[in-house]
Amino acid sequence: MKQWVYLHHLLSAFLLMFAYSLITSAINLMVLPIVSYFKFSRGAFTLGTTLLMIPSLLISPFLGNFVNRLGLRRMLLVGSVWGAAALALLACCRTLLQFYLVFFLGGFVFSSTSSYLASLLLNSWFKKHQALVCSIVMTGTGVGGMLWGVLVPPLVQRFSYQAGYAFCSILWLTLMLLCAFLCKGLPQDVGVLPYGGQASPTEQPAATGSVPTRSTLLRQPMFYLLCYTFFSLSLVNGFFPHTQAYLVDHGYALVDAGRVISLFCMALVFVKLLLGAHFEHKGLRSGILLPVAVDFLALLLLYFGQKPLLTLAVVLFSANSSLVALTPLLIAGQLYNAREFAVVWGLFSAASGIGNSVGSPLWGLLYDVSGSYQPGFLIAMVLLALWLVLSQHLLAKAGQTQ
Repeated sequence: MKQWVYLHHLLSAFLLMFAYSLITSAINLMVLPIVSYFKFSRGAFTLGTTLLMIPSLLISPFLGNFVNRLGLRRMLLVGSVWGAAALALLACCRTLLQFYLVFFLGGFVFSSTSSYLASLLLNSWFKKHQALVCSIVMTGTGVGGMLWGVLVPPLVQRFSYQAGYAFCSILWLTLMLLCAFLCKGLPQDVGVLPYGGQASPTEQPAATGSVPTRSTLLRQPMFYLLCYTFFSLSLVNGFFPHTQAYLVDHGYALVDAGRVISLFCMALVFVKLLLGAHFEHKGLRSGILLPVAVDFLALLLLYFGQKPLLTLAVVLFSANSSLVALTPLLIAGQLYNAREFAVVWGLFSAASGIGNSVGSPLWGLLYDVSGSYQPGFLIAMVLLALWLVLSQHLLAKAGQTQ
């Protein structure tokens, strides 16, 4: 019976990330059709993804309180209806201001009721083989993105971008309601141990001592270094929404570019799983060196922009997205205990999400100003090098305190 409880919550966390892929992948496939139809600049329209993350940042310090007061199921129900309504309203927008407003309103639930809750389920329910379990859960965005890359471009091409948003709205509602059905709560709500846990949930408070206050944790230099590392890596990943447009600029047909994105998402699934096993075997500090090397190679190939190698470059860029998906949760899990993690994770998640959201319009702005994405790839390589240095420093510190 207990095994089914773990499987239910593993599946719930996976489906939450699968639903989140509608926001990280599917709606990005509407960028180029909308920009072409309404004659918006790429930088101006993708600013909407930044507005999408502002509400998430505002409410991130209070997400733990929302979970305690509302419960996981109620948060999932609220997120299902609210998110579906926002996606449906995007199909009705005609001006930049209208798109901005709907992105802003949707931002209150898109991340906070999907990826945040998936991370909470993962950290609460699974203590053993967490890197491997994390990689399985985080493949949800890759599986979703792979499907949307195949399904959405032909749908938009045959009908319109409105059909694409309607498709996303219906799927979001269905997936979130399914998660609400499967999810029973946190381990203490069900009365079982986390998988691989050593002490019962009711004994943990006495063993761990006093709960650190939010203000104490936020005054630590380590908190700000982590925020920067999560933000900077996600900033590099902000190129992903421009992938389709970049490929079209280099001679790819719209549908062919969608197929390349599907290959990227397929690679993302396997790379996340391989990295989970790799981190279990090598340890996180040594394990990140290989995917960072692959990421550098991808950025170099994208910088040179030779058409025969662009499909390979986009597929290799899955290393960057995999690092964004896995390392914040795993690094924070090594540096903070379970109680501290619950206090700070909402802010770390917001820092990573804002990096993606700010990155997307910045990449668009670079393109609008220079007529090319090449300067962005040079900046991205510098940011990736800084991320590696800081991550090694922080993980070394974690090893010294264990």
